[in-house]
Amino acid sequence: MEYALTIIKSPRLGQFKVKQVAMAAIKSAGRHLHDHFIPNHRNNYHPHVLGHRALALFSALLVSVKIFSLSLLAFGPALPAFSSAITSSNIISLTNASRKVYGLSALTENPLLAKAAQAKADDMLSKGYFSHNTPDGRTPWTFIEDAGYNYLMAGENLAVNFTEAENVEDAWMNSPGHKANILNKNFEEIGIGISQGQYQGHNAIFVVQMFGTPAEQKITLTDVPTPVATGQSEPSLGEEVAAESESPVLAIATASAKLENGQIKVQAQTTPGAVKVTANFGQRAVMLYPRSDQLWEGNVSLAELTENYTTIKIRAYDINGQEAKYDLADFSGNTMQNYNILGATSEVKANLFGHMFDPKSFEQKFFLFFVAGIAASLALAIAIKRHIQHVMLVANGSFVAIFAMLLWLAG
Repeated sequence: MEYALTIIKSPRLGQFKVKQVAMAAIKSAGRHLHDHFIPNHRNNYHPHVLGHRALALFSALLVSVKIFSLSLLAFGPALPAFSSAITSSNIISLTNASRKVYGLSALTENPLLAKAAQAKADDMLSKGYFSHNTPDGRTPWTFIEDAGYNYLMAGENLAVNFTEAENVEDAWMNSPGHKANILNKNFEEIGIGISQGQYQGHNAIFVVQMFGTPAEQKITLTDVPTPVATGQSEPSLGEEVAAESESPVLAIATASAKLENGQIKVQAQTTPGAVKVTANFGQRAVMLYPRSDQLWEGNVSLAELTENYTTIKIRAYDINGQEAKYDLADFSGNTMQNYNILGATSEVKANLFGHMFDPKSFEQKFFLFFVAGIAASLALAIAIKRHIQHVMLVANGSFVAIFAMLLWLAG
């Protein structure tokens, strides 16, 4: 007897087997997913995600995430995540911080240097140039001398098209010439000028940083001239000549802003002689009132910051018509977009494997998503098969959800 065996290879049969295996895997995964979230007879109406083991694992995971976040902030190389507005005080603070790293003394703000720097910044904006020398050939020292500052040494740094004070300082410190000015051990005083407006078809911020070493006040002794007798005894009316007097230079030494109860509390420290100080934003102005001879204070309501992005500027005036300007900061009507000058807690980022990582933001999002997931699972467990409820299952799930919410609030 002979037997014949014939083997026929069918591509279609192989494809059918693969499809069967794939469909079986999908169905199995679907059943497991269904059993994890939906109460049914296979899981004895206990969704696996709300079981004792799963909830214990979730609790341990929540604690681990919290410990990881705290450890990264405590021991990781943290860096400040907030960005400072370009203001005189912020630029000076960053400059002095750079000097401190190199063991140099801090620079003192000088109102005359600030006046010279502001004049230079305004001049660049109005004439549309960006250079140490003006289009008509004036040097930086001309502005310093015009402001009445007597110096032994002076220097100037310029910047334009920056939006954050840290970026300005970083750019200067990465440039050998600018860095040399910042780290010059002979400089003792500093003045900052900031002017914002249209430059080359777009909005730009000009920053002028002037350094100086003051000269000793020169005292010149001269003979008092003897009046020339005219031979006329009777008084006569002639052309009036105003007595020349050195009026003190009006300047705003410092200004600050702090968020309190939905209002921006603005303070300005002026030199003696100011009779009126205002905080200007958009087309509006708010009066600042004197708290002492040189300290002025007022409030700007956040509700009044109707523009998407508003610059608050301080203006001071004296009886001689002098005006001093101080660009305080750029603020948004949305307080969450404001710079750290408002006193908000700054975020902190850590360097994790060469990448910037915000552990606080990560843990907050993780806890919120976790609470949402547990809440959805509880809702399904309660809504489906309402006549079959397991009190302990609901209680344990609710406890873990509350625990996650408390961790979120603690962050």
